Amino acid sequence: MFFTVQAALPHLGDGAAIILNGSVHAVLGIPGWSAYAAAKGGVRTLTRNLASELAPRRIRVNQVTPGGTKTPLWSPIASSDDAMAALETRIARGIPLGRMSEAEEVAKTALYLASDDAAN
Repeated sequence: MFFTVQAALPHLGDGAAIILNGSVHAVLGIPGWSAYAAAKGGVRTLTRNLASELAPRRIRVNQVTPGGTKTPLWSPIASSDDAMAALETRIARGIPLGRMSEAEEVAKTALYLASDDAAN
């Protein structure tokens, strides 16, 4: 992400928006996810620092941090429909709304953050 943002910056006008994709794994501490969690922890820190560094150009830097979201990420863990349903039930127990999110919900959040409405 660092190199992608670095390459994009010369092409972004003042007042632009950058949205980085994080994960709750950056703070959960789940066994077996160390490398992924470390990378997403770096995204959290990168987001904060870029927001500060790019503030003089009014470039907004935000991070979307979805919780359990229905994506192909879960395929190695839940390779059948029944296994996925059981996994969704287990994950949903730790989510206040009692369900996993849909990828479209995360996309709508990113679209809002990229919009002029989020600049106010």
